[in-house]
Amino acid sequence: MTSLRERNRTRTRHDIENAALELFEKQGYDATGVDEIAELAGVSRATFFRYYPSKEEVLFTNEADAVAEMVAHIAEREDSRQELAALAPPMARFGRGLLDDDSSEGQRLTRLVMTTRELEARSMRMRLRWERGIARQLARERGEEHPAGSDILLANLAVACLGAALWVWQASPEDTPIERILEDQFADALRLCGGAS
Repeated sequence: MTSLRERNRTRTRHDIENAALELFEKQGYDATGVDEIAELAGVSRATFFRYYPSKEEVLFTNEADAVAEMVAHIAEREDSRQELAALAPPMARFGRGLLDDDSSEGQRLTRLVMTTRELEARSMRMRLRWERGIARQLARERGEEHPAGSDILLANLAVACLGAALWVWQASPEDTPIERILEDQFADALRLCGGAS
């Protein structure tokens, strides 16, 4: 059972994250300051910085958990082949988890990150972490300590398919399932790779 203090910390984090997302959507990421976020969340500026070192970190607070979740999906896949087609189902499950929550915060956050130019560099760093995580998992499956070039390339392709699917998804009608878009992206990647000579 969590303590009262821990529940209060969780609630404060949630209040800050909700306030930031609301303001970023309403007036834009660049136009929103930490003081505005703190005020809407009902906390002081000092409290904001006790939880987050910057307003960017509010949006990427679960980055390490996302990497671990993606790698877990890859590790638990039914088809253990180290081929692009075998990575499509676990990436679809990860994509669904990324966007699937009762409050729609996951969808709102993803749309914001995908469409905000000021966050492009951070998004690329996140993608690199995903790629490294997958490449290391593929190497572990073969009993290797370090990823080979083929592990890195396969991880890069899988994450590229996810990135392309998220781009298509954020511009699609809201009820479009990410799994279907991911299937299409993986199929296109396989077709394009197969057509290369």
